[in-house]
Amino acid sequence: MPPPETRARLIRKSAWQGLIHLGLHLSAIIVLGAGVWWVPAIWQLFVVALGVVLMGLFALEHEATHKTPFAHVGLNEWVGRFCGLVLILPFEWLRYFHLAHHKSTNIPGKDPELDGGDKPQTRPEYICHVSGFPYWISALRGLSTLCRGGEMGD
Repeated sequence: MPPPETRARLIRKSAWQGLIHLGLHLSAIIVLGAGVWWVPAIWQLFVVALGVVLMGLFALEHEATHKTPFAHVGLNEWVGRFCGLVLILPFEWLRYFHLAHHKSTNIPGKDPELDGGDKPQTRPEYICHVSGFPYWISALRGLSTLCRGGEMGD
């Protein structure tokens, strides 16, 4: 455990530092997206890196549900919503889903994070899982359901 003064410095919230970090992250997304478009010989490498960087936004959206990235509550809300828009993962829905997870962590039948089905068992299942395709298909279905007036999980 670090000394208290080191810990205090590391967990201090700063709107400017957070926004600078977010700007750098978004810049990486733009550069990698440009690489996919303009470097056709190795676009697959750019896609993999872009997927990793895009999913890094999930960490920020997750932390924003806890209101931890920024000292200003409203900034946490809007940055969380922005990340949710990019990831097609509605921020308010994630907040309630995640709080339900914290309420019943690892309790079968109660923890919603355990309802995602079995973990991949074979190499093709694993490759499909890490490709992100199941996530994006699920996200688009969920968005379609919400647009038709349904609820997530319908």
